Amino acid sequence: MEQNQNRREAMPGRGYLIVSVRAGEGAIPLEGALVTLRGGDATEGDAIASFITDQSGNTPRITLPAPPRANSERPNGGLPYASYSADISLDGYFTNLYTNIPIFDTITSVQAAYLIPLPEDGSGRTEEVLLFDARTGERLRGEGDE
Repeated sequence: MEQNQNRREAMPGRGYLIVSVRAGEGAIPLEGALVTLRGGDATEGDAIASFITDQSGNTPRITLPAPPRANSERPNGGLPYASYSADISLDGYFTNLYTNIPIFDTITSVQAAYLIPLPEDGSGRTEEVLLFDARTGERLRGEGDE
């Protein structure tokens, strides 16, 4: 709890995040997906908040602590964004985990999440998690990795 208080004091700005969850290469919005946010780049740790996507596949606009905008306006002003991670799960789909989601003061970021359906023949491992770096879009782990 004290660590969260220190984090808020170090980041007086406010940024915003909407997570957009879809399937079918982005064509099908997924209602009812559980989106759990965590602070930092960590793939584990305490959840900050959880949200359920609406019929358009989106979470509400989420307000998050961020460094002040002035950090990006001068050399060596400090990191201009805060990093968060999000777990996204829905029955019948592989769980996705996005790390390094950047949140800037006064800016609304949209994190697109494309869920992959589990195989209908039951051969998919429901505990498998697909890990992505939100800044690069690169898949770091999952589905067929050894």
